[in-house]
Amino acid sequence: MSLESYRRSVSDAKHASILKVAFIRFLEDGFSKAAMADIAREADVSTATLYKHFGSKEELFVAVVTEAASEVHEDFGTIPADATAEDFFHKILLDGWTAQRKGRVNDLLRVTIAETNSSPELARLVFETVVGGRYRRVQAVLDQMVGRGLLKPHDTAFGARIALGMIKELFVWPALLDPDFRLPSDALTQAQEAIDTYLASYGA
Repeated sequence: MSLESYRRSVSDAKHASILKVAFIRFLEDGFSKAAMADIAREADVSTATLYKHFGSKEELFVAVVTEAASEVHEDFGTIPADATAEDFFHKILLDGWTAQRKGRVNDLLRVTIAETNSSPELARLVFETVVGGRYRRVQAVLDQMVGRGLLKPHDTAFGARIALGMIKELFVWPALLDPDFRLPSDALTQAQEAIDTYLASYGA
């Protein structure tokens, strides 16, 4: 291993250690009470090293949320070429539910909500990174469907908000506000009704 590769490996290990510790500290202490000095000490790095990797506590928190959310980022490229519009929507819905069960994203979002009044910039950063990123990914899927002739040409940015609306109503808000939330038995029936409504307007 070259000296440069070794240095990069050490830097990557420190980066990962900082994120791991920060994840725990933010969940246990909240954003305001979590101290960068404590995170650095527990990650076994200097405070200077911590700030070399993350310029601010806000930047570190967004990185923690982004990493947690990345575990459930959608891979729509795996959908077969002969998939229908319904197949696309079913995958969006299933990935939406998976996102609520993995990565403890909801726990981090609760921390964000608790800090909204005192740290509005933090809330904006998280919204743009996590929520905005999901809107953009779903819009890209809708653009694929339009390109394949599965949907009529329409404002897919607005369509992404409609599509995510059904996910939020079925999965996001209940799970965000109730840690013990479980899917109701008729959740998929409700989801299908939402899909049918969307396709009635925009289906090819």
